Amino acid sequence: MQACVAGSATTLDMTRKENGAKMNMYHWELSADEKVFTATATAFRPSGPVTIGQVIAARMSGSNGFAGHWRDTTYLQRHADMTLVLDSQTLHLSYPIAGQYVDAPLDGSDAAVQGPHAPEGITYSVRLAGRREIQMLTKRSGTPLIQGSLELSNDGRVITESWWRSSQPTDKGVFVYEKK
Repeated sequence: MQACVAGSATTLDMTRKENGAKMNMYHWELSADEKVFTATATAFRPSGPVTIGQVIAARMSGSNGFAGHWRDTTYLQRHADMTLVLDSQTLHLSYPIAGQYVDAPLDGSDAAVQGPHAPEGITYSVRLAGRREIQMLTKRSGTPLIQGSLELSNDGRVITESWWRSSQPTDKGVFVYEKK
């Protein structure tokens, strides 16, 4: 069950329950000029702590209200640092600021994203694609969501992370990480 309550033209509160138990609460808010959208999510997990996440997005298109195309301005901040450990069987990939990590076997089997801010139902599968490249597939509840790769530079000091949706392979996102 999901209940939505509009507090005003610029605020919306939603509560999602499963079998009578509160699972998530969401608060959406637009800035006074309706160019900034702030979404705050609170997740209640029966076996773990309450987690809170927030996304701040800038309007890319659309003229008023919540409808429109929005770009997450906080994603870059949450993924500014990456920790990567590779052994003969597992890739440990962590984004400490985002509070998320995964220990993915190199055999392509799915591994759940872990951590206090790990999104539910998200898994990674990874495979070696050569001496300097790892291919990744991100799934949500078993459905492929994003493909990607990690590529190590020849000098071993830079890792380039690329990702794209299967339906839009030419529309890639890229982060470049330098070894500290």
